[in-house]
Amino acid sequence: MTDAATGYRIVSPELTVKAMRDSGYKNTAYALAELIDNSIDAEAELVEVFAWEERPKPGESHVRPRIETIAVLDNGKGMDGETLRRALKFGDGRGGDSKRIGRFGMGLPNSSMSQCRKVEVWSWTNGAGNALYTYLSLEEINNGLDDVPEPVHQRVPDQWQQLSEGLGETGTLVVWSDLDRVLWYGAAATLRNTEELIGRVYRHYLNPVAEGAGHRSVEIRLVPVRDGAVIEGERQVRPNDPLYLTAKTCTPAPFADQPMFMPFNMGDEDNPGVVRVPITYKGQTHDVIVRASIARPEARQSDVSGHPWPANANKNVEPGQQQWGKHAKRNIGVSLVRQGRELDLDTSWAIGYDPVERWWGVEVDFPRELDAAFGVTNNKQTATNFSALAHFDWAAEADPGETFKALKDRLAERGDQRVPLIDLAFYLQERLLPRMRRQLRQQRVGARTNNKRHEDEAANKANDAINRRREEGRLGQTDKLDEQAEPEQKRQEQVEALTNRHHIDKEIAEALVDEDLAKDVRVRWISSFQDSPAFFSIDLMAGMLQVIFNSNHPLHRELVTVLEDVPDDADADALRERLSRAADTFKLLLFSWARMEDEIPGERQRAKITEARQDWGRYARDFIDGEDDDE
Repeated sequence: MTDAATGYRIVSPELTVKAMRDSGYKNTAYALAELIDNSIDAEAELVEVFAWEERPKPGESHVRPRIETIAVLDNGKGMDGETLRRALKFGDGRGGDSKRIGRFGMGLPNSSMSQCRKVEVWSWTNGAGNALYTYLSLEEINNGLDDVPEPVHQRVPDQWQQLSEGLGETGTLVVWSDLDRVLWYGAAATLRNTEELIGRVYRHYLNPVAEGAGHRSVEIRLVPVRDGAVIEGERQVRPNDPLYLTAKTCTPAPFADQPMFMPFNMGDEDNPGVVRVPITYKGQTHDVIVRASIARPEARQSDVSGHPWPANANKNVEPGQQQWGKHAKRNIGVSLVRQGRELDLDTSWAIGYDPVERWWGVEVDFPRELDAAFGVTNNKQTATNFSALAHFDWAAEADPGETFKALKDRLAERGDQRVPLIDLAFYLQERLLPRMRRQLRQQRVGARTNNKRHEDEAANKANDAINRRREEGRLGQTDKLDEQAEPEQKRQEQVEALTNRHHIDKEIAEALVDEDLAKDVRVRWISSFQDSPAFFSIDLMAGMLQVIFNSNHPLHRELVTVLEDVPDDADADALRERLSRAADTFKLLLFSWARMEDEIPGERQRAKITEARQDWGRYARDFIDGEDDDE
């Protein structure tokens, strides 16, 4: 090629590589995942990740050992010279093998150059002593290197052979040096911050049961090295399951060896936690598998029979602030899985301020044939079309009078990329997630929380007011029923009300009723989904006045949730904002009552409402201050 010709390149090699370096890997762990993808595609049974740090040399400004090199070694089937050379070429995919995780042919060079200035690769098919070697160097590319250097025979360096526990007759070693974009400083810290993500991304490969589901099993070893010797912090990656259905994971005790969540019933009695959603794209229909789970009661309550919390757990602290609750907080979102490998944990589908969100899990598993429909990016970190639908509001996008189907047909005519996924998004947004959230809120009925003192204070004051009125001969329906009912009859009635009408787990309902009966508690507050415009209702039972706040009413979201579901780490500004929201909501509640009185026709009817308001005020004074002026 002449100098004149090279002067008119559209993009120079050095600028191309610079753009690739800035291609958006979230951190070193995501970049390492690209190399692990290649190892799994090469049928490796063991992948070893080494982080090598060196002590500071005399005269250097830093005083702590600093990571100098990262290496990934596998015992996969290795590469011949042609394949090895092509593997370091940007954008040289290997075609359409539907079983491969990789597709775009950019993983090895792209991820490597995002973290370092030099990547070296050894690969062998007949012993590590007969390996082929080549490399990419950013410095040489900037100096005009156009081609990947032709591989040469070079044995795998001794230090890597000695560190490996599973060096095979075939395999590949990738070494990153001249690291300039690694976020973490030391070897152990780098691997510690890598483990949780790698465990989540490859959970289906790390779980031996996954092999029965069509995935090979792989072991991933993380090894910190200092001055050539393994140091403290070596670990074998354990699965990190955001659905918390796997028995042995990295979840903290007591859920490291048992599932913390349970499958959420989506209608299939034989497989309650799974539903298949057909997606049609370019004339072909593929099944997208949706898996869902919610927390077991014992994850959120310390007093579930037979499931005690660990002795070192503070039972006065919210479950979200226990170690397993903090772990669940790091796994909030919809897990998007492609070819058994997680692309992204998409938090767009979660309500950011709501602590309940950590207690559900959803996985959307799709085949690589739907990559374009989902909008999979070339670094396999997200799916743009799917994420864009997290807040899809079809009613807002529809024309006046346009049906949901008509909207989809119109968008399809315009070539809108979202069309194939709209039904899936609608199912997640309108059906699945609301049902899961409702059931999780019921799970906490009667649970001890950080606000228990205030809840007890309200219940105690209400109890005192009721007992005072009973002693004065002012009997209510619950008092009259109580005089006629046997103890077991009262218990059964209350349990059935909680389980049948308000869909609370029977075990929780029984524990709640037994405690209240033992303490002679005569009032109970719960939240329950109700198909009613009223924001609360009441159950009048023998000896029990039960108030049910309608969780389907906006008042629940803007008042109860704002005041009760407060994150423990909320700062002063967040607390002030919550109090302001609650105050505004309370004012709007009173304004709505005032307007209701204003619109009531007829003086006689309006007088009855005014009298009811005054009566309620007198009862409120008695319950709040213990004073009743109704003599």
